[in-house]
Amino acid sequence: MHPELIEIMRDQVCTIYRAVTGADLPTAEPATSEAEPSLEEITRSFAELEALARTSPVLSERVPPFSFTPPLDVFLDGEDLLIEVAVPGVERNDVTVECADGTLVISGIRRGHRGSQERPYSGEIPYGPFYRALRVPLPMSSEPTVGLDRGLLRVRLMSLATNKQTQEATPSPSQPQP
Repeated sequence: MHPELIEIMRDQVCTIYRAVTGADLPTAEPATSEAEPSLEEITRSFAELEALARTSPVLSERVPPFSFTPPLDVFLDGEDLLIEVAVPGVERNDVTVECADGTLVISGIRRGHRGSQERPYSGEIPYGPFYRALRVPLPMSSEPTVGLDRGLLRVRLMSLATNKQTQEATPSPSQPQP
């Protein structure tokens, strides 16, 4: 698991603790005799805490969801496929876009207000990891074109027919020019 994700999980635990107690999470002393918990145990415990926080309407109102599935729109643009994904507050370098075996996978992290003294009073906008997979309905190139502008991630997949026409129209450096 990415170290930054562990840090974001810790921030969420602090937010939940603050929402329940009204105080900051005390600094834990490192245990000298106990073994470090496994990553699986940390992930499971975190998921249980997050699920517990969602059962309380008061906590659900004050603590934003940790992970989310961003909404998306899919358009046919000529023979190409254009996918627009709403990811406000996300930086381009925090997003991964992959297309393989007919599936487009978009994942990343929306970071919280690091280093800020702000305390959430009400929280609805999710922070943390996001994931979206989309089965591509047509044969497309596996190399997407990706751009991010004002919170909208735009992913363009060229159809294999358009991609083939572009490659045929562009002579390779080894081909003689007519």
